[in-house]
Amino acid sequence: MKKTLVALAVLGSFASVASAATSVTLYGRLDVGYDSFHHDGLKLQQDAIANQSRFGVKGEEDLGNGLAATFKLEGRFSADTGAYTKDMFDRESTVGLKGAFGHVRFGRALAAMDNGIGGFTVGERVASFDNYSSAARHSNSMFYDYSNSGFSVGGNVSTKGGALDVAEGADASKVGYGLYAKYDANNLGLGAAYQRDGNGGKEWGVGASYTFAPVTLGASYADHKNAASTKTRIVNAYVSGDVTANDTVYFQYNRNQEKTASNVKTTQNAYGLGYMHALSKRTSVYAETARTKRVAPGATEASNGWDYSVAMRHKF
Repeated sequence: MKKTLVALAVLGSFASVASAATSVTLYGRLDVGYDSFHHDGLKLQQDAIANQSRFGVKGEEDLGNGLAATFKLEGRFSADTGAYTKDMFDRESTVGLKGAFGHVRFGRALAAMDNGIGGFTVGERVASFDNYSSAARHSNSMFYDYSNSGFSVGGNVSTKGGALDVAEGADASKVGYGLYAKYDANNLGLGAAYQRDGNGGKEWGVGASYTFAPVTLGASYADHKNAASTKTRIVNAYVSGDVTANDTVYFQYNRNQEKTASNVKTTQNAYGLGYMHALSKRTSVYAETARTKRVAPGATEASNGWDYSVAMRHKF
């Protein structure tokens, strides 16, 4: 009888803890494919591209009065080997509070440039091009985001040197920070951002898109200057169309122009074409090809050529 009462008491305590526990969600995606690169006579194949596959866990606890505690852990890995690409949760590792005032988080997460204009691109593997030069994420930072009726604004600030995990706290290190604003409603997308990484570099950018169903047009522009006064300007434009309810075709153009302090210019033009077929809401197959042309005085980089990829993706 005593053992029964003890058992019931233990079960009751677990039930009370569970009822007050944070709601937790496991999510991610597996993306495995084949990629082939043919540049200036050199040939390379690989089965996985960093950032394609990811695993995450996130949760939220209701604190009452419209306030909630949040956490999110997300990392990248190579689906063909199971190995983590970098640190275990390098995509995001945050804890925070959210309410009517917005969402405040602490840790590592996407920085301003990606939040502001990172969404104005298409492409998955070889047809995916960077449309800005700054760091995609900042570490050791405080993040703030607020959204209402299609409008989103936010920003982040890091400790000295913490944004890039370099010499954090040292007197010579600098604070990283950024601001962004977006609008996404009524088939229209607009975005703008400014970011400093804490290493002397600074960048601003704008982006826009509009959907004339079933076609979407988009473009972005970014202007970056690093500590050595090297300037980089990136123009990106794309068109995406839904051929059927399950089939999408997209084309993207990217121009990356770099000029050093001594006025040496390098220009890279890239063109990408892709096709994606949805087998279900969670599973897709896709194929892409891309052409890259690099122009630079005396350039020896193996950068001119064609790339191909085919892959399958499942989200959970």
